[in-house]
Order: sequence, then structure tokens, then C-alpha cells
Amino acid sequence: MKAEKKNKVLGFVWSFLNPLLLLITYIILVSVIFQRGDEQFPVLLFIALLSWSWFASSLSRSITSITSKVGLIQSVRFPLAILPLSGIIIGFFDWLFGFAILVPMLFIFEASFTVNILWLPVLLLIQFIGMIGVCLIGAVLGTYLSDLGYIITFAIRICFFLSPIIWAVEVAVPERLTMLYMLGNPFAGLLESYKNVVVLGKP
Repeated sequence: MKAEKKNKVLGFVWSFLNPLLLLITYIILVSVIFQRGDEQFPVLLFIALLSWSWFASSLSRSITSITSKVGLIQSVRFPLAILPLSGIIIGFFDWLFGFAILVPMLFIFEASFTVNILWLPVLLLIQFIGMIGVCLIGAVLGTYLSDLGYIITFAIRICFFLSPIIWAVEVAVPERLTMLYMLGNPFAGLLESYKNVVVLGKP
């Protein structure tokens, strides 16, 4: 983790600034410009952004995780799966830094704290396990397709707007299509669950 961060000007500070700057940007975009969102919108948006960013950054890292370490692979024998997995772990530490910012915001915006917050570690574990499979596939495909990174970057941007990050499923998706949407976008259910257990106090 330190090896990746040390070449960045802000180092570990960027792990705090990145989600915070993203949050401010989307709050201005959705709440101010489009005048949408309720009183708890900032924290609902933030927890969704944190979890999405963990997924997006881990997948992006996985694409080049093997091809960028050819010299290391040739000089040291170790399981190649460690490379994409390390990207997931780095992303999780970024998530923790972001969550540290979110905690005081939950009090400021009067989030509903209930026993359902105990589901948070379960959701994190589900996401972690799911990303292992996705990132391992991405790492393998990245060794065969040199332009895969561009495709993944574009796909991530599209999926961002198709996922309930800056909007809610119950508002944007007709009730009769909700089940179909959830089946087509498995990550949507996970994002909604994060919002429910962390902010809304629902199971």
C-alpha cells in the first residue's frame, strides 16, 4: 500500500481528500444545480460513492496488475492472484479513510442508528468476495487485451449512472421493473443495502 501511495504528492492525505471532493462535487451537481435530494442526501450519496469507488478502483487496478509487474514476476516466484487481490485491499483502506469522514456526517445529518448497522461488515464481506472474482478475471483478461483498460474505464462510467448512487431505486425505477433491474445490476442491491443499514436504519 505504501509503495503505491509514496509517489503521489498528497500521499495518504489523498485517501481522505478524494472521496470528500467527489462528495462535494456531486452534492453541488444534484442538490444545488438540479435542486434534488432530501436532507440526508449527502450521507446517502457518500456511502454509495465510497462503496462504488472501492469497486471501480479495484477493477481498474486489476487490469494492469499483472502486466505492470512483469519484472517482479520474472524475478520472484509467488501466486499471481496476490497482485489483483492487493489492489482490492488497497481500495478497502481507501474505503476506511472515507468512512472515517462519513461517521461525523452521520451525526450531523441525523442518520438513523439501529441494530441494523451490524450488517455493515457482512455487506463489506459480500462486496470483497464478489470483487475477488471480478478482479481475477480482469487481471487475466488484461494480459491478453492491451486496450482493456480503456474499455473498462468507459464501462465503469456508464455503470455509475446506471447504479443507484446519485438516485434511489424506489424513485427512478418503476415498481414493476424493480426486480428485473436488480437482477440486471447486482451491485444496485448492494448499494441500496449500504444506504439502508448505515443511514436509514433499515435491514
